[in-house]
Amino acid sequence: MITKNNMNISIYQKEVFQNYKNNSQIARVLTEQWFSKEMYCPSCLNEKVLKLPNNSKVLDFLCEKCKNKYELKSSNKKFGKKINDGEYNTMTKTIVENRTPNFFILQYSNQDWAVKNLFAIPNFFISDSVIEKRKPLSPDARRAGWTGCNILLNRIPEDGRIQIIKNEKIIDKESVNKSWNKMIFLNKKNPDFRGWTSDVLKCVRDLKDKKFKLNEVYKFKDYLSELHPENKHIEAKIRQQLQILRDNKIIQFKERGFYEVLQ
Repeated sequence: MITKNNMNISIYQKEVFQNYKNNSQIARVLTEQWFSKEMYCPSCLNEKVLKLPNNSKVLDFLCEKCKNKYELKSSNKKFGKKINDGEYNTMTKTIVENRTPNFFILQYSNQDWAVKNLFAIPNFFISDSVIEKRKPLSPDARRAGWTGCNILLNRIPEDGRIQIIKNEKIIDKESVNKSWNKMIFLNKKNPDFRGWTSDVLKCVRDLKDKKFKLNEVYKFKDYLSELHPENKHIEAKIRQQLQILRDNKIIQFKERGFYEVLQ
């Protein structure tokens, strides 16, 4: 299963099945070893990412060249609207302190043991808007009171879900890198600022049509108010974010109240 891009999408390794019996452990070892061997850094195109020790909190991999840190999440099922992540307060703290890792989301088959889909979420798309607090564990649970969180994929614009493998087809590395760097300007902004930009971009993407009116984005006012209840000037904030997207050549201002998506 070696592709023309020299990436082998097969994760099968006979020795792993010989050394482990637990299915979840087998899957974890297979996907992590495949990732360490086959995956490159989408940010700088470094050919290798370094596997970190198993006791490294939150992080799984590191690019030694650009220092980007990655967390790998794998499943043999298609990912839906949300992904389980770690402890809620820990995640929100990493967001505030700009320590959030980038995420790789990998779907594999446990029939032919191949990677079906793989996409990356740059950390500058991870904001409070896409984090959902889960219910605390019950009092009789081993970790009573522990509160996890979910990453809400359906709140991240397509720009923040960068396809690397889609239905077993490898996306060209340069295209992946271009998609990553298109929104890299967000990396220089504080978490609240980039959260707003990402949320408004998601609204623009949901319009489907490349040409749109300002009033069409205003229709997402209630949605944005729910994400940012502390802000009482939603329409002004929408206009500000559209200007930021325009300045970074994601959209184009056509005439008063009219815009067009460029990328």
